[in-house]
Amino acid sequence: MKRVFAYAATITTNGTGDATVYFGKKIHGRVVAVKYAPGGASGLATGADLTLTGETTEVPILIKANAGQSTVWYRPRTIPNLNTDGSSFSDIDADIFVGSAEAPERIKLVVTDAVAAETGTMTIYVEQDE
Repeated sequence: MKRVFAYAATITTNGTGDATVYFGKKIHGRVVAVKYAPGGASGLATGADLTLTGETTEVPILIKANAGQSTVWYRPRTIPNLNTDGSSFSDIDADIFVGSAEAPERIKLVVTDAVAAETGTMTIYVEQDE
């Protein structure tokens, strides 16, 4: 039986305005949604860049330049490629999957171009087996 799990983490930038944050331990399933909340008065700067990937597989989940200072929801999707020449379909999208039951992984967030000691939160919703 499948259900949606929420994996949340607090983001705190270091002295150079960067951060690396990990979500979960054994994630494997379909990424349903991502909620980004930059954190109020001491929140991440508008210019912060976010890169969300599978830690081991490096599957790209979300890349957002200049993330802004508003709470926002994303529903990441990918564009499939033809198996004959690698070109992209233009009229269809597909779910993004991370890990597998045999090889689950954490999800990794890298923040760059922010300001030192800023905070925010991110929650990733993944549909997976119980």
